[in-house]
Amino acid sequence: MKPLHLTLLFLTLTACSTNRERPINQIVDDYIQTYGERQDIDKFLGFYDDEILFEDIINGDRLSGKSELRKFLDWGNPDFKKLERSSLIVSEKIIDQNQAVIKGYFTRFQWGEMEFEPMHFTTILTFNASHKIIRQVDWINYPSTLVDYNKRKNSNEWIK
Repeated sequence: MKPLHLTLLFLTLTACSTNRERPINQIVDDYIQTYGERQDIDKFLGFYDDEILFEDIINGDRLSGKSELRKFLDWGNPDFKKLERSSLIVSEKIIDQNQAVIKGYFTRFQWGEMEFEPMHFTTILTFNASHKIIRQVDWINYPSTLVDYNKRKNSNEWIK
């Protein structure tokens, strides 16, 4: 009887450790799909903790909280038009414990009358114990028509 108990204990512990690693991967895949569809901002914001810290290194934006993130993303803006089936293409995804690094590019899109080329991005997502994103750090290769590099905020000021 003892070997059976030990086997069940081993299987339970193995399943638990697998489940700790697996959900982050699934959550990241769902996050990528939801972002790519770019249709349901409430579903997208559901991936985030209420106290999310969001940093855009290139543009120098730093904000906290879901309501600030909602305003920043501005998904409901009628000037935005998706020109491809998905808003982003992921080429690499690395998951280590509670962090994910996603690399890829945003597909071309239209803003008002202007069409914008694809843009490289790298994003680091940090998750809490509830598997909600508590920190996001973005590096996006914005075209100069989107960012005035002489007037943008300086993310280097965040270095302490």
